[in-house]
Amino acid sequence: MDDKQRVGLEAAKQVQDGMVVGLGTGSTATHFVREVARRIRDEKLSIRCVSSSFACSLLARAEGIPLLSVDQVARLDLYVDGADEVAPDKGLIKGRGAAMVGEKLLAEGCDRFLVIVDGGKLVNKLGLKFPVPVEVLPEAVQLAGRGIAALGGKTALRMASGGKDGPVVTDHGNLILDATFANDAKGGAGPDWKALDAALDGLPGVVGHGLFLRYAPKSTVLVGEGGGVRVIA
Repeated sequence: MDDKQRVGLEAAKQVQDGMVVGLGTGSTATHFVREVARRIRDEKLSIRCVSSSFACSLLARAEGIPLLSVDQVARLDLYVDGADEVAPDKGLIKGRGAAMVGEKLLAEGCDRFLVIVDGGKLVNKLGLKFPVPVEVLPEAVQLAGRGIAALGGKTALRMASGGKDGPVVTDHGNLILDATFANDAKGGAGPDWKALDAALDGLPGVVGHGLFLRYAPKSTVLVGEGGGVRVIA
Protein backbone atom coordinates (compact mmCIF):
# COMPACT_ATOMS: atom_id res chain seq x y z
CA MET A 1 0.00 0.00 0.00
CA ASP A 2 1.49 3.36 -1.01
CA ASP A 3 0.98 6.71 0.71
CA LYS A 4 -1.79 7.82 -1.67
CA GLN A 5 -3.81 4.68 -1.08
CA ARG A 6 -3.21 4.78 2.65
CA VAL A 7 -4.44 8.36 3.03
CA GLY A 8 -7.44 7.72 0.76
CA LEU A 9 -8.54 4.77 2.88
CA GLU A 10 -8.03 6.76 6.08
CA ALA A 11 -10.22 9.58 4.76
CA ALA A 12 -13.01 7.15 3.90
CA LYS A 13 -13.26 6.21 7.58
CA GLN A 14 -14.68 9.68 8.26
CA VAL A 15 -17.71 9.11 6.05
CA GLN A 16 -20.75 8.38 8.21
CA ASP A 17 -24.21 7.07 7.44
CA GLY A 18 -26.61 9.76 6.21
CA MET A 19 -23.92 12.19 5.04
CA VAL A 20 -23.85 14.21 1.86
CA VAL A 21 -20.30 13.72 0.56
CA GLY A 22 -18.32 15.52 -2.12
CA LEU A 23 -16.03 13.28 -4.17
CA GLY A 24 -12.71 14.68 -5.35
CA THR A 25 -10.78 14.21 -8.58
CA GLY A 26 -7.29 12.81 -9.15
CA SER A 27 -5.06 9.88 -8.30
CA THR A 28 -5.27 10.22 -4.51
CA ALA A 29 -9.00 10.95 -4.47
CA THR A 30 -9.55 7.84 -6.60
CA HIS A 31 -8.53 5.66 -3.65
CA PHE A 32 -11.04 7.50 -1.45
CA VAL A 33 -13.87 7.06 -3.98
CA ARG A 34 -13.21 3.34 -4.36
CA GLU A 35 -13.13 2.80 -0.62
CA VAL A 36 -16.39 4.71 -0.18
CA ALA A 37 -17.90 2.45 -2.86
CA ARG A 38 -16.68 -0.62 -0.98
CA ARG A 39 -18.27 0.62 2.24
CA ILE A 40 -21.55 1.25 0.43
CA ARG A 41 -21.52 -2.33 -0.86
CA ASP A 42 -20.16 -4.15 2.19
CA GLU A 43 -21.47 -2.04 5.07
CA LYS A 44 -24.72 -0.91 3.44
CA LEU A 45 -23.64 2.68 4.04
CA SER A 46 -26.40 5.09 3.07
CA ILE A 47 -24.99 8.38 1.80
CA ARG A 48 -25.57 10.86 -1.00
CA CYS A 49 -22.63 11.87 -3.16
CA VAL A 50 -21.77 14.78 -5.43
CA SER A 51 -18.99 14.61 -8.01
CA SER A 52 -16.38 17.32 -8.63
CA SER A 53 -15.75 16.48 -12.31
CA PHE A 54 -16.79 14.39 -15.28
CA ALA A 55 -13.85 12.05 -14.67
CA CYS A 56 -14.94 11.59 -11.06
CA SER A 57 -18.52 10.91 -12.19
CA LEU A 58 -17.34 8.17 -14.54
CA LEU A 59 -15.35 6.53 -11.74
CA ALA A 60 -18.17 6.82 -9.20
CA ARG A 61 -20.75 5.33 -11.54
CA ALA A 62 -18.39 2.51 -12.50
CA GLU A 63 -18.03 1.75 -8.78
CA GLY A 64 -21.81 1.79 -8.28
CA ILE A 65 -22.03 5.08 -6.36
CA PRO A 66 -25.29 6.97 -7.06
CA LEU A 67 -24.73 10.66 -7.72
CA LEU A 68 -26.58 13.91 -7.31
CA SER A 69 -25.67 17.12 -9.11
CA VAL A 70 -24.31 20.00 -7.06
CA ASP A 71 -27.52 21.99 -7.54
CA GLN A 72 -29.56 19.21 -5.91
CA VAL A 73 -28.01 19.66 -2.46
CA ALA A 74 -27.99 22.67 -0.15
CA ARG A 75 -24.82 21.72 1.74
CA LEU A 76 -22.20 18.98 1.85
CA ASP A 77 -21.29 17.48 5.21
CA LEU A 78 -17.86 16.50 3.94
CA TYR A 79 -15.76 17.07 0.82
CA VAL A 80 -12.61 14.98 0.29
CA ASP A 81 -10.06 15.82 -2.40
CA GLY A 82 -6.36 15.99 -3.12
CA ALA A 83 -4.15 19.01 -3.86
CA ASP A 84 -1.06 19.80 -5.89
CA GLU A 85 0.56 21.96 -3.22
CA VAL A 86 -0.22 22.48 0.47
CA ALA A 87 1.34 25.43 2.31
CA PRO A 88 1.89 25.53 6.10
CA ASP A 89 -1.24 27.70 6.52
CA LYS A 90 -3.26 25.08 4.57
CA GLY A 91 -3.48 27.28 1.48
CA LEU A 92 -3.71 25.09 -1.61
CA ILE A 93 -2.97 25.04 -5.31
CA LYS A 94 -5.32 22.67 -7.12
CA GLY A 95 -6.17 22.04 -10.75
CA ARG A 96 -3.44 19.89 -12.27
CA GLY A 97 -6.33 17.75 -13.52
CA ALA A 98 -8.16 20.85 -14.86
CA ALA A 99 -11.13 20.27 -12.53
CA MET A 100 -10.63 23.18 -10.11
CA VAL A 101 -13.85 25.03 -10.97
CA GLY A 102 -16.03 22.06 -10.07
CA GLU A 103 -13.82 21.35 -7.08
CA LYS A 104 -14.20 24.90 -5.81
CA LEU A 105 -17.99 24.60 -5.95
CA LEU A 106 -17.78 21.68 -3.53
CA ALA A 107 -15.20 23.40 -1.32
CA GLU A 108 -17.48 26.42 -1.08
CA GLY A 109 -20.53 24.33 -0.25
CA CYS A 110 -19.09 21.94 2.33
CA ASP A 111 -19.02 22.09 6.11
CA ARG A 112 -15.73 20.17 6.30
CA PHE A 113 -12.98 19.98 3.69
CA LEU A 114 -10.64 17.02 4.06
CA VAL A 115 -7.50 17.41 1.94
CA ILE A 116 -5.63 14.16 1.24
CA VAL A 117 -2.04 14.23 -0.03
CA ASP A 118 1.26 12.40 0.10
CA GLY A 119 4.19 14.13 1.76
CA GLY A 120 5.59 15.33 -1.56
CA LYS A 121 2.75 17.85 -1.88
CA LEU A 122 3.81 19.84 1.19
CA VAL A 123 5.68 23.08 0.41
CA ASN A 124 7.10 25.93 2.47
CA LYS A 125 5.25 28.41 0.27
CA LEU A 126 2.93 28.13 -2.69
CA GLY A 127 4.10 28.19 -6.27
CA LEU A 128 7.36 26.32 -5.78
CA LYS A 129 6.38 23.21 -7.77
CA PHE A 130 3.23 23.97 -9.72
CA PRO A 131 1.75 26.91 -11.62
CA VAL A 132 -1.66 28.31 -10.77
CA PRO A 133 -4.17 26.99 -13.31
CA VAL A 134 -6.61 29.63 -14.51
CA GLU A 135 -9.72 28.54 -16.42
CA VAL A 136 -10.71 31.09 -19.05
CA LEU A 137 -13.36 31.48 -21.72
CA PRO A 138 -11.86 30.46 -25.09
CA GLU A 139 -12.47 33.89 -26.59
CA ALA A 140 -10.76 35.55 -23.60
CA VAL A 141 -7.40 33.75 -23.69
CA GLN A 142 -5.47 36.80 -24.89
CA LEU A 143 -7.35 39.24 -22.66
CA ALA A 144 -6.94 37.07 -19.56
CA GLY A 145 -3.28 36.48 -20.39
CA ARG A 146 -2.65 40.23 -20.47
CA GLY A 147 -4.50 40.64 -17.19
CA ILE A 148 -2.39 37.95 -15.53
CA ALA A 149 0.78 39.55 -16.93
CA ALA A 150 -0.27 42.85 -15.34
CA LEU A 151 -0.40 40.99 -12.01
CA GLY A 152 3.18 39.81 -12.50
CA GLY A 153 2.45 36.38 -13.92
CA LYS A 154 3.65 34.48 -16.96
CA THR A 155 1.15 32.19 -18.69
CA ALA A 156 1.24 29.14 -20.90
CA LEU A 157 -1.81 27.67 -22.60
CA ARG A 158 -2.14 24.09 -21.37
CA MET A 159 -1.90 21.69 -24.28
CA ALA A 160 -3.51 18.27 -24.45
CA SER A 161 -1.61 15.01 -24.72
CA GLY A 162 -2.40 11.36 -25.30
CA GLY A 163 -3.79 11.62 -28.81
CA LYS A 164 -5.72 14.90 -28.71
CA ASP A 165 -4.40 17.81 -30.75
CA GLY A 166 -4.69 21.35 -29.43
CA PRO A 167 -5.33 22.68 -25.93
CA VAL A 168 -6.91 21.02 -22.91
CA VAL A 169 -10.66 21.67 -22.83
CA THR A 170 -12.28 21.63 -19.41
CA ASP A 171 -15.57 20.02 -18.37
CA HIS A 172 -17.18 23.42 -18.91
CA GLY A 173 -15.78 23.91 -22.42
CA ASN A 174 -13.10 26.38 -21.40
CA LEU A 175 -9.29 26.55 -21.68
CA ILE A 176 -6.52 26.56 -19.08
CA LEU A 177 -3.76 29.14 -18.69
CA ASP A 178 -1.06 27.90 -16.32
CA ALA A 179 0.24 30.98 -14.52
CA THR A 180 3.58 31.26 -12.74
CA PHE A 181 4.45 34.09 -10.38
CA ALA A 182 8.00 34.87 -9.31
CA ASN A 183 9.00 33.44 -5.94
CA ASP A 184 11.87 34.85 -3.90
CA ALA A 185 14.66 32.27 -4.18
CA LYS A 186 16.30 33.71 -1.06
CA GLY A 187 13.44 32.65 1.16
CA GLY A 188 11.25 35.73 1.10
CA ALA A 189 7.50 35.64 1.12
CA GLY A 190 7.12 35.71 -2.67
CA PRO A 191 3.80 36.82 -4.14
CA ASP A 192 0.92 38.08 -2.04
CA TRP A 193 -1.25 35.04 -2.74
CA LYS A 194 -4.35 36.41 -1.04
CA ALA A 195 -4.20 39.54 -3.16
CA LEU A 196 -3.64 37.43 -6.28
CA ASP A 197 -6.60 35.22 -5.35
CA ALA A 198 -8.94 38.21 -5.34
CA ALA A 199 -7.33 39.82 -8.39
CA LEU A 200 -7.65 36.68 -10.51
CA ASP A 201 -11.32 36.40 -9.53
CA GLY A 202 -11.85 39.90 -10.89
CA LEU A 203 -10.28 39.47 -14.33
CA PRO A 204 -12.79 39.52 -17.22
CA GLY A 205 -12.93 36.16 -18.97
CA VAL A 206 -11.65 34.19 -15.98
CA VAL A 207 -14.07 31.47 -14.91
CA GLY A 208 -12.06 30.25 -11.95
CA HIS A 209 -8.57 29.35 -10.75
CA GLY A 210 -6.64 26.93 -8.61
CA LEU A 211 -5.84 29.05 -5.57
CA PHE A 212 -7.80 27.58 -2.65
CA LEU A 213 -6.97 29.91 0.23
CA ARG A 214 -10.26 30.91 1.79
CA TYR A 215 -11.14 27.36 2.82
CA ALA A 216 -8.26 26.83 5.25
CA PRO A 217 -10.42 27.44 8.37
CA LYS A 218 -12.65 24.46 7.57
CA SER A 219 -9.86 22.28 6.17
CA THR A 220 -8.03 19.34 7.70
CA VAL A 221 -5.06 17.91 5.82
CA LEU A 222 -4.25 14.21 5.96
CA VAL A 223 -0.68 13.51 4.86
CA GLY A 224 0.41 10.02 3.91
CA GLU A 225 4.11 9.59 4.62
CA GLY A 226 6.52 7.14 6.16
CA GLY A 227 3.98 4.34 6.23
CA GLY A 228 1.45 6.32 8.29
CA VAL A 229 -0.97 9.26 8.13
CA ARG A 230 -0.26 12.63 9.76
CA VAL A 231 -3.03 15.13 10.50
CA ILE A 232 -2.65 18.90 10.01
CA ALA A 233 -5.68 20.47 11.66
